[in-house]
Amino acid sequence: MNEVQQWAEGVSYAPCLPDEFCGRHEERERLLALHSRSGGHGQAVMISGPAGIGKSSLLNWLAYDLQDHPDEPRSPVIRAEVFDLPGMIFSAFRELLKDLRGHAVSERFRDILGSEGMKEAIRYADDLLEKYAAPVEPVGLLPKAGEEIIGVFARSPEVEYDRVYQAFEELLQELGRLMVGSGHTAAVLLDDVHLASRPDCRLLLDTIRDLPPGIFLAFTCQPTDGADPGYAAMQEEIRDRGVPEVPLQGMQSHEIQEVSQRRFDLSISSVTAAFLEEAVGDPFSLTACFNTLRHRGLAPSSENIGDLLAREQDPAALAFAALPEFWQVWAEELCVLNPPFPVPVMACMLDFKGMDVTLMMDCLQESAIFRRLPGGEYAFAHPLLQDYCRRRLAEDAKINLNARAADCFERSMHRLPGRLHVLLSLASHLFNARDYRKAADLNLELGIRFYHREDYDTALSLTERAITSAERLGDDTLLAAAENQRDLIRQKIASLVRPVQ
Repeated sequence: MNEVQQWAEGVSYAPCLPDEFCGRHEERERLLALHSRSGGHGQAVMISGPAGIGKSSLLNWLAYDLQDHPDEPRSPVIRAEVFDLPGMIFSAFRELLKDLRGHAVSERFRDILGSEGMKEAIRYADDLLEKYAAPVEPVGLLPKAGEEIIGVFARSPEVEYDRVYQAFEELLQELGRLMVGSGHTAAVLLDDVHLASRPDCRLLLDTIRDLPPGIFLAFTCQPTDGADPGYAAMQEEIRDRGVPEVPLQGMQSHEIQEVSQRRFDLSISSVTAAFLEEAVGDPFSLTACFNTLRHRGLAPSSENIGDLLAREQDPAALAFAALPEFWQVWAEELCVLNPPFPVPVMACMLDFKGMDVTLMMDCLQESAIFRRLPGGEYAFAHPLLQDYCRRRLAEDAKINLNARAADCFERSMHRLPGRLHVLLSLASHLFNARDYRKAADLNLELGIRFYHREDYDTALSLTERAITSAERLGDDTLLAAAENQRDLIRQKIASLVRPVQ
């Protein structure tokens, strides 16, 4: 990105590149110290902190330092990210396997990881993860026939969780054995595990319990402030297992001066840095402040920053207001989608066809508020931006955009590989578009599928959508079926939390 373009759009709100990472020196040293212990026994660490504090950027830096730093011994890093779409069972763990498979054939690590035993362990674990995470087989939904969606729900392969866990454990055992034998340590990095489904949380906790020598597991987790008792319980259980925690707080004034110089080419006074430390301090808010100052042609003084914060305390609102108008339009059009965003669905939402789709993707590469994911899909550069855009939408706009999204997924279904992502997205969009007839059937069917896959949180959410849909339709038969399903799920959840007598 050239300098003129960069400042027209602003510095990206995505996790920063490792060579732009600033501060956090104590946290970095602690992570490397924990990594150094993992040769003798497996080591896990949780990086925690609120949204926008820089957890993902620190994970980026750690991946670079362990695998790509030219002055340090290089060890393989496999990483994945959890997205905020409830029900995406094991998607991040499968991404880890995909990354590991790439290392096994790469020139850099082929000699260490290219054994047939390693390749077979990857294939076997991936096969079980895929089967367990497929409540609906690929024949699940076909394109619209007239105005109806045709549902053909096949029986899922019978794969028990214990088989999945055993396969993943054996994979890590084999990986750890190869690492110890070669004098390396494999780093497994997971971002945003607080968004993970119940089966993913279970697999993470079981993995932490039995980490073999040669494996270093680092993951980020955001406090939930009691909003979701399930996630809070998961975090507490992680702490109870003695997993070290590296908490991130607001940046100190000298770190803020480093950020302003290296990322924004701005020299700010110690007085201004001290004011920012007190007023905001987190990297997301700092980026919003500095981008807004440059957008408005203002000097980075305490007075100017104070005026900005007095007018708008929400950093996401500051960030949005400083965007060029067409980016604001794109952000609002795409904010109802569930990440990761498939390119055909994005193009459909923005009404791009043919060569215009290529131009759309070129524009997205230069954007400060979108980022390209390793698989070729996209997401907002930071979830805070997407949350803000969703909150801005008027109710009519929200309904219309969800209706368009549902139609785009139906049109693109035959070209989209992530069947479960498609089905969950479609179930959400149909419900939010108030297309209750289609929403009721799909959410009810998916709800029972997730019940059988022991993801009771997702099963309950889907089933409650079906109940609301049946009520709006006035369909007593459908309502009774949905309520019976809800009661079944609640009984199961109650049995899991009931104290032992």
